[in-house]
Amino acid sequence: MFVEITLANDVDGFSPLVPDTKDYESPTKATTPFIPSTSLPEAKTEPVTPIQQYPRDYSFYFDHKIFLVEGCLFRIPLNILAAESEVFRDMMNLPAPLDAEGSSDENPILLEDVSQEDFRQLLRVLSPPQKFREPNPNLSFSEWTSVLKLADKYLMDVVKEHAIETMSSLPNIDPVDKIIVANKYNVRAWLIPSFNSILQRSQSLTLHDLDRLGPQTFVRLVGIRDRTRDRIQPNAFGGSVGSRWELLHQRDTTSFDFTGTIEQEILRADAVVPPTSPWGTSRKKKATRGLHVT
Repeated sequence: MFVEITLANDVDGFSPLVPDTKDYESPTKATTPFIPSTSLPEAKTEPVTPIQQYPRDYSFYFDHKIFLVEGCLFRIPLNILAAESEVFRDMMNLPAPLDAEGSSDENPILLEDVSQEDFRQLLRVLSPPQKFREPNPNLSFSEWTSVLKLADKYLMDVVKEHAIETMSSLPNIDPVDKIIVANKYNVRAWLIPSFNSILQRSQSLTLHDLDRLGPQTFVRLVGIRDRTRDRIQPNAFGGSVGSRWELLHQRDTTSFDFTGTIEQEILRADAVVPPTSPWGTSRKKKATRGLHVT
C-alpha cells in the first residue's frame, strides 16, 4: 500500500502531512468472517455393512462364458455345465475379474483333449429345448458316445447314466462297437449280450474288428468258442464239430446261448474291464486335466 506524503510549511520549517487512513480498506481484505474450527460439524462415519453372500441357483443363474474347443469358439451359459458337473460348478464359484478367461473371444477358456463334435453333442443334450415340450434330441450311437465320453470326463454322473440308458435301447448297433464303449467307460451290462451276439451271428470278425477290439478281447472270444464247440451242433459255424473259429470265416447263425461260458470267462479274467475304474477317488483330479482357467 502506497501512502502519499505531502510536505507543508510550518512555523519552524517543513513537516510531513500524513493522510487519515482509518476508513481505508484494502481491496484484498477478506470479507468472509472467520469461523473457528471448533464450530464445524463433525463428519459422521457410517458403519460398513458386509455384503450378503447368497447361494446361486445353477439352473437359472446365467453366466455366459466363451470356450475354445479344437479351434472353435462356443459361447454358452456356464450354468448348463455347472448344473451337472462339479468341475464346472467350482469354476462358477471362483471369483474372477471382468477380463478373466472366458470373458471374450480374445481370452476364452481352453478345453484341451476335447473335440468340437463331442462338445457339440454334449451341449445338444444339456441345452434346454427351444420350444415347450420339444422332444429330446435324436442322437445316433456315435453321437451318444460323444456325450458319454465328456460326461465321464467331467464327472456328470446323471448325464452318463442317461446316455447309457438311451444307448442301450438303440436298435441294430454293432456288438463290436458296444464292447469297445463298454470296455472304455465301464458299462458292464453290455458285455455279455454283445459277446453272445458276436458268437451267435454268421458274420465273423474282420481284421478291422480285431484292430478295434484288441488282441486280448479277440483271444477271449476265441477261447469261449473253443470251450463250447463240443456242445454246438455240427456245422453250426461251418466245418466239423472240431473246427476252429477263424477270422474272415463265414459260418451259419446259431441259437446257442453262450452266456454261461461268457460269465465264467469274464470272472476268470477279472472281467474285460480293468479293475481300476476311473470312477474312484481321483476322478475330480482327472476331470480337471486339460481345463485351463486363470
